[in-house]
Amino acid sequence: MMTIHPVEGYIENLFLAVYDKKVLLLDSGCRSDAPRIEKAMKKKLKRPISQIALAVASHTHPDHAGGAHVLRKRFGTPVAAPKEINKWYAGVSGALQHFIDTMLAHYVAWTQKYPVERLWYKKRLTFDHPLKEGETLPGFTDWKIIETPGHTAHDMVLYHEKSKTLYAADVILKVGKNFRLPFPVSMRQEMRCSLEKLKSLEVEHLLMAHGGSHDTDDFPAIIDTLLEEVERGYPPEMARLKPLERFSPVLKKYYKELQETQKVA
Repeated sequence: MMTIHPVEGYIENLFLAVYDKKVLLLDSGCRSDAPRIEKAMKKKLKRPISQIALAVASHTHPDHAGGAHVLRKRFGTPVAAPKEINKWYAGVSGALQHFIDTMLAHYVAWTQKYPVERLWYKKRLTFDHPLKEGETLPGFTDWKIIETPGHTAHDMVLYHEKSKTLYAADVILKVGKNFRLPFPVSMRQEMRCSLEKLKSLEVEHLLMAHGGSHDTDDFPAIIDTLLEEVERGYPPEMARLKPLERFSPVLKKYYKELQETQKVA
């Protein structure tokens, strides 16, 4: 039997999928979240942190991959991540994007009036298990991997069919009472396709890195709301920030190919 235990991270929600003798960490949070995870294991679950048999990094942003570096180095925690994860911050332009994204994470914390914590982490993630579409998690074959590009080129979510639980990572957010898309949606067409893919799933329990857990009896309606947001685009206050999210070499290549396609059309 599997149960889900939430852990309040620095600027995001983390989830521990707890089994009889092992634990799955659904995303690894920020660098500074490693002690929070260790405390949750020891104080809340009464288990050693060595029982975390796998930590997942759904994508490379600071609040999802930052903790993986610490957990792997300090505790030897095996890490699983999208096989293309390190392409996003590759090279000089990728290093600039990594710096910007880390500063944006600090900005988010500042807007929430959280105390300052160390968020800097290596842009290249060392991981043990490369993940791809349609496979299951190593050691946790009840969780299916679904690739959901749009926020980045390599985002993925995890689906537990038996309990109809979807860990949506950053693909679906809940702000107040409203479901929202992440910022940025770097690849609009890909995000649209990702949402359409998720719409076909039977989901009763939704886990979100930003928004916590939510039980639903009409998951397709949530997806329809997000598809409408894809069509509307960014509100003016967010559109001003979009130029800060175009330095990844993957995105630079993507936009170049998109422009060439539009010229041909």
